Amino acid sequence: MVKKLILLILVVPTLWASQFDTALVSLLGKSDYQRNRGMIKLLFKDRSKFIKDNHLDFVKITKTLEKNHLLDTKLKKISNIKISFATKQKNSLLFIKIVKEVLSTAGYTNAMTSKAIRDNSGFLWQITLKSKNMIDPSLIARAFEKREATITKIKKISKEQYRYDIDITEAKINALKLETNQETKLTKPLHPYWIDIRAANIVRISSLVGNSWHPYIVFYDQDLNILDNYTKVRKSYNISLKIPKDARYLKISDLYTLQNIKRGLKITLLK
Repeated sequence: MVKKLILLILVVPTLWASQFDTALVSLLGKSDYQRNRGMIKLLFKDRSKFIKDNHLDFVKITKTLEKNHLLDTKLKKISNIKISFATKQKNSLLFIKIVKEVLSTAGYTNAMTSKAIRDNSGFLWQITLKSKNMIDPSLIARAFEKREATITKIKKISKEQYRYDIDITEAKINALKLETNQETKLTKPLHPYWIDIRAANIVRISSLVGNSWHPYIVFYDQDLNILDNYTKVRKSYNISLKIPKDARYLKISDLYTLQNIKRGLKITLLK
């Protein structure tokens, strides 16, 4: 028993070390890793600091590399860059929504889909865009963490192409969390409002003076499957809707244009 315990103590750090080195080679590329190997060993000497919840903490790893100028994202000229996002989970609706939020956070809203594959291994979405810089992996890692999605691997295929493997088991979208039984004023929207409604049974929405609101409301479950929707072609001022069972998110928009609710809305979630 004592021998097995000693063996376990010796083997586990070795496995983590091997996994850590493999992850860094994948992230930086073999040539960049070899060229900066001495500095990398020094920066990541205490590897336990870069492990979180039994997986590699890519937020800390990429931040450390960026801080020490080891993440080279500059390109020689404006190029077509390709970024693949892959997950073992097959929930493509939630995955794409989260990735779009992450890209928006990074300032990229003009990406084009170049590939979308769903098979037994999960789902892969590849986007293409023109840029003089590859999207900063450190920024991407922080944005995914904010949504409780976990990066399990980052692979630098070339200076113009990266791949991110993501675990979205516990992931959530960027939705407003509101107090129940309390009216909240929503300001002028640049995008449809997304509200977390898991703690409520009824939603009341009021349009403000100066609007011309034609409601377009959709209820989603936690995987972003549509449960119900409500639309009205006539201008509306006040509506009250029962929230469907298993609803997690509510999207509020206008049937025609967000300019019709430029003054914002008032919303109350009731238990």
